[in-house]
Amino acid sequence: MNATAAQQHEVLVLGAGYAGLSAAIQLAARTRKRGNLRVTLVNPYDTFTERLRLHMTATGQETAEMNIPELLDGTGAGFVRGWVTAVDAEAKTVRIDDDRVLRYDTLVYGLGSIANTVAVPGVDDHAYTLNSPEDAALLADRLTRLDGGTVVVGGSGLTGVEAAAEIAERHPELQVVLLGRQEPGASMHPKNS
Repeated sequence: MNATAAQQHEVLVLGAGYAGLSAAIQLAARTRKRGNLRVTLVNPYDTFTERLRLHMTATGQETAEMNIPELLDGTGAGFVRGWVTAVDAEAKTVRIDDDRVLRYDTLVYGLGSIANTVAVPGVDDHAYTLNSPEDAALLADRLTRLDGGTVVVGGSGLTGVEAAAEIAERHPELQVVLLGRQEPGASMHPKNS
């Protein structure tokens, strides 16, 4: 190993959602001239999922498909496609797809979140989530097969409000109920509500 490689600071960004993609692009841009830092983004898919727009997918609307390697082109950040299966903080390594190991000096954990469908009895068996484009497509298919009835949207945050509004607009034959602990949009700044 030469001296330059030994001094190379490896930044590994896990997850290419808004946070991970932004972190990789901005860090690579701000440190490009230093030459001793390499930024690598890891994600299981090579397309960027705009989770904020999954409610549109759930109502049958098409959204733009953005290719992560193309988004990173010219930024100085690299891309590795794969599933993170283990993080070893002591060894400073991440296992990808159980057969590749990536070393890091700095780790950015941006793997996001998913809806907990196990905590409430019945949800796992009877509800749809907006965790992924695939989940949203399943909901879209179900909504198109309903002739009437009530759809309950659980969660009065911004995603719930957007989902309820889109479903009500695209499916006027359905009654849409927004169910949440707080007033719709309560997390917004008072100037925005």
